[in-house]
Order: sequence, then structure tokens, then C-alpha cells
Amino acid sequence: MSIRHPQLRFHLPELETFLVVLEEGSFSRAAERLCISQPSVSSRIKRLEDVLRVKLIERTTRSIKATGDGELLRTAAQEALAGLYGVLRQFRDRSEAARNRVVIAATPMLAATFLPAIIQSYTERYPDVEVVLRDLTFESLLKAIGDGAADIGVTAVDGDYDNLQFQLLAEEPMVLVVPTKHPLAKEQSVTLRHVLPYRLIFLDRYTNLRERLAAEFVRFGASLEASTASTLPTLMGMVDTGAWVALLPRSMAQVNARETRTLIELADFQAVRTYGSIVARRTVPTSAMRSFRDHLHREFSVLI
Repeated sequence: MSIRHPQLRFHLPELETFLVVLEEGSFSRAAERLCISQPSVSSRIKRLEDVLRVKLIERTTRSIKATGDGELLRTAAQEALAGLYGVLRQFRDRSEAARNRVVIAATPMLAATFLPAIIQSYTERYPDVEVVLRDLTFESLLKAIGDGAADIGVTAVDGDYDNLQFQLLAEEPMVLVVPTKHPLAKEQSVTLRHVLPYRLIFLDRYTNLRERLAAEFVRFGASLEASTASTLPTLMGMVDTGAWVALLPRSMAQVNARETRTLIELADFQAVRTYGSIVARRTVPTSAMRSFRDHLHREFSVLI
């Protein structure tokens, strides 16, 4: 069974004015507190009484006090407004917290290597801002930025995305990674001709790089034999078998370098990974987002 409530045709400012008049005990002081004219105060009280069809305030030359009906309304209004203002404070506090919180999405290598130091230096400078770091696959990162689950993405980007705004962080050359017992391991630098006999393996999202290398192999009358891996640990495990050679960004290769792996420069093929920060084009940045992105761009090039 539904309960029908009477329609209230007065406005919240009229109810607030009624309470302020009783608190101040004066129409003129209420006007000063509310920053309106005294006639406006009188008009609001009269409209409230007309709508409710009761006398709310008894006014004499010396005093102002609530009538019996006025006391009933004052009690109910104070309780109702206290609850309303409590909810509004929660909304305000939540909004303030959101402005002082920034969610960073980064691909796993960047999340594990560069971002921790950058976040630490940022929080030392802005201790009131909460920074949340989420390591995600490239596809999940793009989705998180697109649907608002993350504020800023940090990743290597191939291609353009209409819904994303890209800002360059740094470019980094790519190097070959081979096992130390591989025939190429004794060389500091090799050419593509040296690589032709070997099978290459790439992270699966290095599509543009594979296409470029395939075109270069054709120039030598050869075809590119390539495999892909979804994750870096899988790729490195494949390299360690000795059956594959990997092409990786220098920092990623250095982080994963071991005594059993060797890094080699590729002399006649220029390949770089382009790192950047991304945000959704429709995003209205908070002050925390702006300050973190500025800090990120200052610090990233120093670390890479």
C-alpha cells in the first residue's frame, strides 16, 4: 500500500528564513545574517504562513516568538534540515576526497620500475593527495581510462585513439635480448643480416614493430619467423630456451637482465618505444590529476 504525502508548495529558503528569524529573535538581524533585505524576510515568512495556512510567528514591537504551530514546525524543520545538511556534508566531503585522490593505471613493467619512485616523490610533495597505482594489461588500461575507472594511464602507445589524449613522456631505443650462450651474445652490436637466421619473439601488442621488421626482412629476401607472448615473464622464459631472440625496450631489457642473458644493440634498424601519459578526452581534470601529471612528466625522463 502506498502512502500519499501532502504536496509542499513552499521553498527551502523560506523554511530556513523562518528558523533564522526565531534564532535571531529579529527580522532585521535575520536579514543581515541571510544577506537579504528585511522586506524579503517578511515576504518569505508571510508566504510560508499562507501556504501552510497557520500563524507561525507572533511579532510585537518588543519581541518575536513562535506560535504553537510555529514551535511544531521549528522542531520538525530542525530535525529534517539536520539530516539534509548531514547528507550534503557527506557529498561535499566525498567530492573533496575525490579531488585529493588520483588513480594511476600503468602496464606492469612501468608499474614495477618507474612509477614507485615517481609516486613516492610526488606524495612527499603533496602529502594530502592519495595516489592509487593499478598495474593492468594494455587493453585493460585503455578500458580503465575510457570508462573513468582510472584517471591517468602510463604506458607505451602504438597508434592513435580517438577517445584518448596522449602526452609524450619519453622515447627509448629497443635492443636485442639473447641467452649468454647464444651465437650473437659475443657481439655488442649486430645488423639485421646477423639476425635473419634466428626466430624472434615479441610481446603480442608490438604489432607495428613486427610489421616494420617483416618489411625489412623482405628487403633481404627473407621472411620474418616470429612468435608472440602475452606477458613479459613468458617472453623471457621463451628467450631462455635459446630458440628465440627478443626485441625489447632498453629499460625493460635491463630490468630483466641476468647473468644468463645478454643485451645487444641493433645497428641498422632504428626502433623505439614511445611512452606517454593518457587521459580520456572528455575528462575535466582535478587539481590532483593536473599536479600528478605535471610531476610525472618532470620525473619520468630523468629515470628512463
